[in-house]
Amino acid sequence: VRNQYFYLGETVLVEVPKAANFVVSTFVVVEMADHGNEGMIYGLMTTAANLGSPVARAIGNQIYRLFEPSISSTNNYIEDTLAFRRTVFYSFLVSYGFSFLSLAVLYFLPRQKAEAQERKATWSRRPIYGYVTVAMLSVAFIYSLMVNFMSMIPSTMCLEFAGGDGCDSALAKPPLSSNSSNSSNVLLR
Repeated sequence: VRNQYFYLGETVLVEVPKAANFVVSTFVVVEMADHGNEGMIYGLMTTAANLGSPVARAIGNQIYRLFEPSISSTNNYIEDTLAFRRTVFYSFLVSYGFSFLSLAVLYFLPRQKAEAQERKATWSRRPIYGYVTVAMLSVAFIYSLMVNFMSMIPSTMCLEFAGGDGCDSALAKPPLSSNSSNSSNVLLR
């Protein structure tokens, strides 16, 4: 699809389920929290929910770096070859595949309020669960900060860890093709 408004529509459609998810997640906080620690549980669950997008972006940068022709190169968008269109299509397939794969986690959630309260009452409580949770959230936060900031800074965006092609290959790449003036004219039309 060559219409930019088609891709804008996806973003608008995603926001409605996100809003519903936020409302439902605040109800979950009420069920999960004991008297006196509601704020801590809300903060922990909100942090976990809000870390999803930056971590996904960081992982996406590292996965999409493997695609050829490169999604990061603006020249590929200008040249708009059939191979690049196919690469963009595959990137959408990967994105939607991970979205559907995340539905597998639903199996582990309690079915109703009664089951949630039963798990809360009967499952064992250990301090190590809290330590592991905070450690995992901290690692995810640091990882997403590192990758996302490195992908924005010009001197580090070429690193493979940040989603680039490697700094050696970035230096070895030739400049734009000889018909670069023609491609800039296409943009002005």
